[in-house]
Amino acid sequence: MKLTSKHINYLFLILITGTLLSCSSDDDETGTSGSTAVYFPLTLTNDWTYDVTTDDNTNPTTSTTDVITVDETTVINTKEYYGMSSSVGSSGTMTQLFDQNYFRSEAGVFYTDGNFTLPLSNFGGTDIVITLNEAKLIDDSKASGTVLEQQSGTTTQNIGGYDLNVEYTFKTVQRETLNNHTVETVVYNDIVKSDIILSVKVSTTVDIGVPINITLLDTQDVLTITNFYANGIGLIDSTSLFTYQLEDLSALPITIPIPETATITTTQRISSYTLN
Repeated sequence: MKLTSKHINYLFLILITGTLLSCSSDDDETGTSGSTAVYFPLTLTNDWTYDVTTDDNTNPTTSTTDVITVDETTVINTKEYYGMSSSVGSSGTMTQLFDQNYFRSEAGVFYTDGNFTLPLSNFGGTDIVITLNEAKLIDDSKASGTVLEQQSGTTTQNIGGYDLNVEYTFKTVQRETLNNHTVETVVYNDIVKSDIILSVKVSTTVDIGVPINITLLDTQDVLTITNFYANGIGLIDSTSLFTYQLEDLSALPITIPIPETATITTTQRISSYTLN
């Protein structure tokens, strides 16, 4: 089975180991109700092309053209799921999620099955693997703000010479439906929004003559991905925000080998698609 989450940004990996809402001002909200909408049509050889930009507020903005293609099917718990592959060099957060998981759509609901992995092994720790069993990314029968999937856990990892206590929560959240949403100059109709959110708290014990417990990172949404899906088309617009701010530890005689703050924004906007 494909594993997910190479898409966690490298700075997040350094920390323990997207969101700005990209909604045009003339979007019109509608009521939330059940439907038979298909917000991600999955048929073999369907493909979507996206313009992707990444800005870390330090280096020049980078850009890629990502292509996602539906290229396989599998059966999970008697349900037919589809696998997708991305083009070489793709950098979109959702592009990489699609590439590494399985998905199915039915009656206004979009499911994923696989794992969401925080790859701490790259930094001498142990990977945190969150298993996603038919987890909902969309359910248009639910009210805006409804948590569709939530998993929490704790782990202790030695990273950078510090024993870090990590508390994390992964969740997907249904947001409002919209009459329309504009991407560049194209207006798409019958839209649903949803979020993927990863919240983290990090603490440790330091010795300054006596051991004291300190919070390095109070509970923050360090990764938020806000997605717009169009009925009969699929993902049309995505913005992921990775951001954090460490606590002020300047009064302590210690040096934490982690940048004090970071912000990385990745936008992924559809440019063309082929549906069969």
